[in-house]
Amino acid sequence: MTAMVGWGGTVGFQEDWTYDQALAMYVEDKEMAERLRKNNPQAFSNVLRRFLEAAGRGMWDADAETIERLKEMYNDLDSQLEGQV
Repeated sequence: MTAMVGWGGTVGFQEDWTYDQALAMYVEDKEMAERLRKNNPQAFSNVLRRFLEAAGRGMWDADAETIERLKEMYNDLDSQLEGQV
């Protein structure tokens, strides 16, 4: 995700389908998301943060519901990583 956002920001690549497919693979696939969250929660946190960054920078036109869901997931995971949950 970091490379995709970096590439998008550098060359102005703003194709929604790339982010939509990554979202489907890493977040919406419940089995994959749980595997990432369990085995490397910091990496999964980075994935979520990069999706939010891409949307915030106008590189990805995600709907409001998706953004809210990503924010919730990111905040929940951040709280877990900080030992607040």
